[in-house]
Amino acid sequence: MSSAVRLADVVATLAGLPDAELVRLLRERPDLPVPAPATLTALAARACSRPSVERALATLDQHTLEVAEAVCALGALGPVTVADLLPAMGADEPDHARLVEVAYDDLDRLLLVVGGRPVVALHEALGPYPVRLGPALASLEDVHDPVVTAEQLHAVMADAPPAAVRVLEALTSGTPVGVTGGPEPTGGTRWLLDHGVLQRLGATQVVLPLETGLAARGGRTHPSPHPRPPQATAPTRPDAVVAAESARAAEEVVRLVGLVVRQWSLDPVPALRGGGLGVRELRRLAADLDASPEHVATVVELAAMAGLVAPDDDGERAVLAPTSLAADWTEDELADRWALLVEGWVTSARMPWLVGTRDERGGLRAALGPGLERGWAARLRRRVLSILASLPAGAAPGAEHVHAVLRWQAPRVTPPAASVAAVLAEAELLGLTGAGALSSAGRAVASAEAPVDVAAALAADLPEPVNEILVQGDLTAVVPGRPSAELSELLDQVADVESRGAALTVRFTAESVRRSLDAGLEPAVLLDRLAAASRTPLPQALEYLVGDAARRHGQLRVGGAASYLRTPDEATTRALVTDPRLAALSLRELAPTVLVTVASPGELLETLRGTGASPVLEGPAGAALGGRPGRRAVRAVPRVRRAGEVHVQGPDDVHLERLVGRMRAGQERAAQRDDLPATDPVHTVAALREAADGGNAVRVVVIGASGKPERRRVRPLSVEGGRVRMRDLDREAELVVAVHRISAVGDA
Repeated sequence: MSSAVRLADVVATLAGLPDAELVRLLRERPDLPVPAPATLTALAARACSRPSVERALATLDQHTLEVAEAVCALGALGPVTVADLLPAMGADEPDHARLVEVAYDDLDRLLLVVGGRPVVALHEALGPYPVRLGPALASLEDVHDPVVTAEQLHAVMADAPPAAVRVLEALTSGTPVGVTGGPEPTGGTRWLLDHGVLQRLGATQVVLPLETGLAARGGRTHPSPHPRPPQATAPTRPDAVVAAESARAAEEVVRLVGLVVRQWSLDPVPALRGGGLGVRELRRLAADLDASPEHVATVVELAAMAGLVAPDDDGERAVLAPTSLAADWTEDELADRWALLVEGWVTSARMPWLVGTRDERGGLRAALGPGLERGWAARLRRRVLSILASLPAGAAPGAEHVHAVLRWQAPRVTPPAASVAAVLAEAELLGLTGAGALSSAGRAVASAEAPVDVAAALAADLPEPVNEILVQGDLTAVVPGRPSAELSELLDQVADVESRGAALTVRFTAESVRRSLDAGLEPAVLLDRLAAASRTPLPQALEYLVGDAARRHGQLRVGGAASYLRTPDEATTRALVTDPRLAALSLRELAPTVLVTVASPGELLETLRGTGASPVLEGPAGAALGGRPGRRAVRAVPRVRRAGEVHVQGPDDVHLERLVGRMRAGQERAAQRDDLPATDPVHTVAALREAADGGNAVRVVVIGASGKPERRRVRPLSVEGGRVRMRDLDREAELVVAVHRISAVGDA
């Protein structure tokens, strides 16, 4: 490609940049400094490599990509300037012209365009015919009387038959290359060839050249450029509605996560063999939480993202249980608990909306299981929040508009529309949005503020908690607002929720009162606490309900013991209970010849044998067993890294400045050496491909089979599949060498 940028031009450009600009380049293209290049030549080769250019293109918006396409198309005619781009991009308005200038400067700063010409990898990434414009006439063979201006084309096409007009329109709006039915085209194609509108590209191919294509488009590269993101008319929600809805959702999600933590702390649920929460357990939990399985799957994923629940292998089976962090979390204020959930969500790579779908092997994806991680999930959440934050306060856009903006911001890495809708649904569930509009707390998250500031933003929208209830004669009670933590804890113990909304309605039942007595509340204390919280006297029906439940409560006693001990007679039982050497076992008499203890069977056996006794282990059927009993290891679940969370520390500006100094010094040392300095693989491939494209000779150092370096003067012919085919100019022989065996490349 004659218009392509040579590696030496890129090196010269880098050498002429100030250190601050080099640091900015390394910061904006974070793949370049990792691993650290030794010289500016190595940096240039890496910056011009196809993978690095693809990463850079993934960060460009649609308008900047359109400018890059225009540069690649017009670059076949020579170096491209902003003055060339303005008419080609239809930038007649000052605002549009300024956007074109900014986009061109971005391409130049990112080293995608050097000296007005695109780097080779940029042209390769955008395809052989950027903007569907054909090759320049100078690159074609056997050109026949070409039409190159709009005036010439208009004059020629004035007498064109309809078939020729249709062919020209198809090649102008679509691909510029057409295939004929044979070596001798007919109809409209033949007419366009005879009149110089089309040129031959091969035996059965014709092409609309770049100059003619531009003339057919009126000098424009793009029929309709997109300088700005799509605009949509989104409904506007009142601030009070947004604050109320987001606060209600935040309070609800914290409540649901708290219920999961409390329930699993009392009874950890078994995990699937492959990891995750089984469908049966998920449905059971959904019934307990009075929510759909899909909703509960998201709730448990949020708990895991925040590090509140995690898998635990207790030695016998894998279970899902709260972590050590959960105990502290339950004691925090509501806003602080919510901030931790949001922090986990916004940084997690997990995608809860995939729960219940099938993976590539047909397996069902489970909540908290593998297969839900995507590296771009956290970035998508940040981008969605950023789009919402860019809109006016109260704007509630739909998922279609957000997806369209995301597609404009990064057309080459556009997320699926379903994922965008799922992220918006999660934001609504968490209370980051209210009625579809970003809340004040959501704006704090979008601005990456500290968790304490995020919690403060939510706390400002939360209604003041109330400490009173209205107890009614039908054994129901109404909380006129958001209950305080103390009142909420009391009602959770003694009543069942009937409805939630602007006010909370609960009902007292025999089962709910028994639950409070099981928690250790005395009947008199329970009635006193309810009376203190109620605006009105407690109805007699409630007092009777508590009294009846108290009379029946505790008539049957259930306890736990790790092991039991059977004795031959009452005298032996009394001797064991009073033996000071057995005091640590806390033996308790259940019957004249039966003792129980919290110690394990193994510990009980060893302690008794230490006193000189000869106990034996007894099985479930009462028969004596031999051997030593196994001990079950019980461990607390520690806090684990959030599911899908990846911590990557990139180099800061100080390290980048030092790297720039080292690269400049390395470049100077390489220039002073007579022999060829070693090059990294990226530089080697780039230099060999450039030499092959230009037909230039280079010097290479090839590591032979014995490990000895051999210096050769060669002309590369092709580089593909990790091998280079080249002609040795001194030996007049052709050879094929693996790229990894070439340790250095330099000018001949």
